[in-house]
Amino acid sequence: MTVGSSDDGRVMKRAVRRGGSYRRAVGAVSRRRREGEPVRHRCLLLLAGVLLLCALPSVAVAHTELVRADPADGAVLAESPGLARLWFSGDITASRSTARLVDEHGVMVLGAGVVAGSGDPRVIAVQLPRLADGTYGLLWEAVAARDSHTTSGTVTFSVGHSGALSVHRPSTSGGVLVRWVWLLALAGIVGPLALVVFVLRVPSDPIALAARQRLLIAAACSAVVAIGIHRTGLRLVCLVVLCALVGLVLTERVASVVLLVPIGGLMWLEATGSHAAALSSGHFAALLADAVHAFAGLLWLGAVPALLLVFWHGPRTELARSLRRPFSVVAAGSVLLVLVSGLYSAGLQVATPRWLIASTYGRLLLLKTALLGVIGLLGLLNAWRLRRRSVPRHTIAAEATVGALLLVAVAALVGQSPPAGARADVPPALARSGFVADLVVTVSATPNQPGVNWLTVIADSSRRPAPAPLGGVDLRIGDQAVPLQRLTDTRYFATYRAASAGAVRMVAVLHRGGREYAVPLDWNVSSPAVSLAPGLRLAPYVDGAALLLLELGVGVGAWWLIRGPGGRR
Repeated sequence: MTVGSSDDGRVMKRAVRRGGSYRRAVGAVSRRRREGEPVRHRCLLLLAGVLLLCALPSVAVAHTELVRADPADGAVLAESPGLARLWFSGDITASRSTARLVDEHGVMVLGAGVVAGSGDPRVIAVQLPRLADGTYGLLWEAVAARDSHTTSGTVTFSVGHSGALSVHRPSTSGGVLVRWVWLLALAGIVGPLALVVFVLRVPSDPIALAARQRLLIAAACSAVVAIGIHRTGLRLVCLVVLCALVGLVLTERVASVVLLVPIGGLMWLEATGSHAAALSSGHFAALLADAVHAFAGLLWLGAVPALLLVFWHGPRTELARSLRRPFSVVAAGSVLLVLVSGLYSAGLQVATPRWLIASTYGRLLLLKTALLGVIGLLGLLNAWRLRRRSVPRHTIAAEATVGALLLVAVAALVGQSPPAGARADVPPALARSGFVADLVVTVSATPNQPGVNWLTVIADSSRRPAPAPLGGVDLRIGDQAVPLQRLTDTRYFATYRAASAGAVRMVAVLHRGGREYAVPLDWNVSSPAVSLAPGLRLAPYVDGAALLLLELGVGVGAWWLIRGPGGRR
């Protein structure tokens, strides 16, 4: 029999030293291999299935979305157009799709109507009357012919003037600082707890147990800092639950894996407040990608300084040797998820490569990518030094410092609106969602710039059937009550003139069954974007790169499992 690995050789030598024969040693190696085969076979089957799904062409049904408009969204026309046309990504049901024209006061313009039989199943054509100078909004609702999914939105244009007021960009350094501290606190929660859950699951010696306790205490302290920033809402609930579970894990009353539940809740809440929440199509996939990106990135950035707590004192060499393999797997998995989800999200938020240079959002995205590359190089250096059984405390501290700088870029990126034109020539609207009890309300603002903004409010119950019909919705922006027009049972419309760019407080009040439900929403009015000529689309390239990275990662994981724990270390 040929010894297949260095671990098999060690098993045979131990068996011979204990007084056994060569045949018994061979039997010991065979038993060891048979015991590991079932688990390895299951993992191989799982990885093969994932690889097959990645290789197959996408069969997901994409919802119909608006891809082009004439007049274009935000266009300023010298004279009144006679016809407005909307192009969609798929066939629509003309008999169930609608479009209506309103002026800047929200009053419906008489004489506008959908042209029947336009000849193209992907186009809604609207005949327009002679329009006076002013700003107008075309409220559309399209029903997909394939799956009857309904999408809606607003296309705005002006005749004779832009309707925009003077712009003043307020300082947002305070907001960036608060977001940075919040992200640091989240990294201080996710990183240490990831080491507890995935690396130090069952400590086998007092040194590892003490390191595990230090990580739990550090995560609890970070959660207290985070509570000081968000003292209300679901984030507070998740943080309080997390602190309680950390205490239970410290006393060994529950398994550490339950810590992933409140962490998952926090990551989902982060995604719902991100730029992905403003997308009208692919909404769930974008939110899921943002949640995965936040979890993987915070895990990576938080686990690096957490290693300093692990190696705080004690025999560091032995501890480094025992943690090197599981930590490498966790770090490699988080890096893969960061790259794949980041590329996918970039394709959704940035229309063309030109926007990466021409917009503040794009430049911050490039800075974030560069800092990620620096952290990756430092991570490779740390992994090499850990492999040599040494503890690279100085380079770990350097990697943690660059990670803190990266979070500054992320905090600034969150405060920026994605560049205009992220969906062909249709600028992205800003959407904010909130809920109370079973009621969910979403307010979208188009074009989300100083001047006239067109607000679409969608309010509905998440329960089916709803406990009671919705009586109405009131909207208050700042100290001003904004009158809403009821379009359908769940959809409302209004116009609002924003004086300048900056943060605005918005509260939606829902009436049902004689009770009022208030939903506070944060609205950040962006400065007018500079219009750029359309160019090569970025999404197909970054999506292809993300898929290639995912398949490469799955392939490397399959190779690692085939090699097995007895491979060369």
